[in-house]
Amino acid sequence: MSDRPFLVLGLFEDATKLVHAIRALKPAYGEKLEAYTPYPIHGIEKELGLPKSHVGKIVLTLGLSGLTLALGFQSWVFTTDYQIQFGGKPYFSWASFVPIVFEVTVLLACIIGAVFGMLVLVNKLPHYSHPILSSRSMPKITRDRFALAVSVDTAEEATAAEAALRQAGAPETELVHGTDELGSGPLLPLKPVLATVILCVLAGLGTWHLQRLWNKLPLISIMDEQTKVVPFRANGFYPDGQSMRQAVAGTVARGAQYVAWTSPEEAGTMLSNPLAADSVVLARGRRQYETHCLVCHGQLGDGKKLLSDKYTGAPANLHQARLKEAPDGHFYAVISAGKNTMAGYGKDIPAADRWAIVHYVRVLQRALDASDADVQVAASRPVAAVGTQGGTH
Repeated sequence: MSDRPFLVLGLFEDATKLVHAIRALKPAYGEKLEAYTPYPIHGIEKELGLPKSHVGKIVLTLGLSGLTLALGFQSWVFTTDYQIQFGGKPYFSWASFVPIVFEVTVLLACIIGAVFGMLVLVNKLPHYSHPILSSRSMPKITRDRFALAVSVDTAEEATAAEAALRQAGAPETELVHGTDELGSGPLLPLKPVLATVILCVLAGLGTWHLQRLWNKLPLISIMDEQTKVVPFRANGFYPDGQSMRQAVAGTVARGAQYVAWTSPEEAGTMLSNPLAADSVVLARGRRQYETHCLVCHGQLGDGKKLLSDKYTGAPANLHQARLKEAPDGHFYAVISAGKNTMAGYGKDIPAADRWAIVHYVRVLQRALDASDADVQVAASRPVAAVGTQGGTH
């Protein structure tokens, strides 16, 4: 410790008096003023005339870097290096990347950017040898006092600064002397950083050693004891004892269209076929009809079943005038939920295939009651094309 004056501290009892003192001394001392407070005071940086902090830019830069790094690395892993599909998702399933992207972004932005950027780059901390740390006023500043510091170089400046602080309302002042170490040596800024690294390493080694001595000590026991549901394992929480639950009644799959209808007649007024009757849709409808419907309704849809007489059910003749006039929604509802002795196929046939079957039923109805124009159009087409359209049966 040397006798060279470094700064003069004036202590105030509240933040309002500190701000008034800053305004009183600012014209005379300008950039030589600095404030030390036990908690942040909003707007004090403007009163001191400090430039806008660069912490925001540091946080934004590192946050964007973390976002790009995490998203790019996961994209490369799952689309190029190690392609694995999870639950039918595409390789680039950005929604599943969000947790890792969030964690890396927060790590770089908050931990490295905000904390280390503010401490090391902006405030040049930690500075273990700063003279104010060994002053008599330091315990008061960290508790309930507000300090205004005036930088001085000579004893005359220190006397004038002390008088100015008392005139501004400071009931207590202190002259802080500089240290011989302050400002000496090009490697001085690295000393506190090196000391911090050494402390972190020692803390890590100490924790590792303690874990080896008491390896049975649960560090986060709540993670092991938390209540969780394990698939295919009994669970006493629910009355039926099962862990896996059925979907809530009325649940609609994402992307599906849900319309509430109670009868085929009502569905006929509410639903319309969303598919176009092109060759691809008709071919799909024909395959589904021959797979699920032909055995009962017959190859031509006339109700002549392929089953033996032991099956006493009477499949509907799809060429009845009533059914020819029925809207597409009527057939879709019957295929989905069933009618009379016919069981519903809603769980077995996808919605798009059910609509394709409706189109193919329309082709069968038109094929047995074709007009002269239909016959001429069919005759002008190649046989393979007519068969693909499903118009000759």
